[in-house]
Amino acid sequence: MKIMTFDPKTIYLIIFTIILAFSNAQEDDPLGVSSSKALQRVQLQFGEYFADKVVEMRGIRGQSQPREWTIVVNDERSQFRLRTVRVDAEKSINEGESSKFYPENLPIGFASSKKIKIDSTKAFEILIKEARAARIGFDYVNYKLRSLEFGDEPVWVLSAMSAKGVLLGQVIMSAYDANIFRTIWYYRGSRGYVKIVDSALDGLRKNETSDEDFPSPEINGETKIDNPPPVNQPSPSVPSIESGTEEAEVKPIGSN
Repeated sequence: MKIMTFDPKTIYLIIFTIILAFSNAQEDDPLGVSSSKALQRVQLQFGEYFADKVVEMRGIRGQSQPREWTIVVNDERSQFRLRTVRVDAEKSINEGESSKFYPENLPIGFASSKKIKIDSTKAFEILIKEARAARIGFDYVNYKLRSLEFGDEPVWVLSAMSAKGVLLGQVIMSAYDANIFRTIWYYRGSRGYVKIVDSALDGLRKNETSDEDFPSPEINGETKIDNPPPVNQPSPSVPSIESGTEEAEVKPIGSN
């Protein structure tokens, strides 16, 4: 039996290549597009007022920003008064009239694009801070922008997802002033136990501890934000689990 031997330099080169490849996989997607850039591209191609009234904007699998946005806007030239546009880093495509909403699924409102002061990059930073306080790690983000019901204030719904596509939590905030309306976090144990922490039931609480009391959340191995300001903190009964994994054991957090 012939035993293969490797030169130490070859071994180091192999290890370095593996580490480099892994590190590159952890970086933000260079083809990611922010919501503000997507809207700018739409306005440049279709006119300044084309996206004045937005029914919704959706972007999936953002790390941190999605590669593509699907935008539904008001269009009075359309039979259904709505039109869908897809936007990526290189182009925007008119998908035609949208029959997704009227008549069965009425739009809850029309967000004014002029009131979108918090774009998806800023919304992502806020999600990072909230996830840090909740001790939740995640792999990617699904974005949805809509309006408040019967109004024109834009609202972000950010869904933190695991690598397996499991929903780990959501942060719902104003896209006008970054006010957080609601946070929901799901803590999953190895035996199928799920603890739900919902600010609509448990309340939004101010974080009275320092940043050092919480481990920095990582998206694909990288911490996205340094020195975050005070953020909301879930109830003290929030269980401590391994960040971003649905297999982690659920244990109560002890007092410091």
